[in-house]
Amino acid sequence: MPKHAFKFPREVIESIRQHVRQAISAVEPTRYNQEANYTAALVNRLEGSVYDGEHGSVRFLSTVFDDRGPRSAESRLGADHAIIAEISDRARTVHKAILVQAKLGTLDEMTHSEFQSLKQQLTKMKRYVDAPKVMQVPEFEGGRYPQMISGNRVLHEEPYAPMDLPDYFVARVTTTLDGCTNPEIVSIVQDSSLVKLHVFAKLRRHITA
Repeated sequence: MPKHAFKFPREVIESIRQHVRQAISAVEPTRYNQEANYTAALVNRLEGSVYDGEHGSVRFLSTVFDDRGPRSAESRLGADHAIIAEISDRARTVHKAILVQAKLGTLDEMTHSEFQSLKQQLTKMKRYVDAPKVMQVPEFEGGRYPQMISGNRVLHEEPYAPMDLPDYFVARVTTTLDGCTNPEIVSIVQDSSLVKLHVFAKLRRHITA
């Protein structure tokens, strides 16, 4: 699928932007104090049909990975959630998987050990997708507003520019710039326990050896 394959009119773009804004505003920080709970609530709100009309359709599916134990899905994959974007212009349909590790607060506020741990998580994610993401969630006056950051830039300790989540979906997802189109990965990450991940990893190592 070539980049910029879908160039939607303003009607579709505004539907996407509004959908993400509403998801953010629906998750009150006071009800979800811990990072894992907040992330799960937000990702759940993002799921659904965003647009379905004459110009095509946009739908988001979400998965929050199991995070308990040393062999949990999150510890193996590095990501705490995935978002699947199903995008169609009626003539063509593409499915893209975005792997994300979320962090409350900003990356600038992380300790050295926390930052190194994040890099380890991103390294795991890179085994399966080319462009892992970090979602930082700045907190201000009792509110939160998620921003997406390039995991590759974080991994290589390069300057990065956080992008507000609604703008990210409009600029990077619906244009097909971001996301993995490998159908096996798209299928695997829709299972919160990632039961097929080990088999896929073994097959991938065998093919690339």
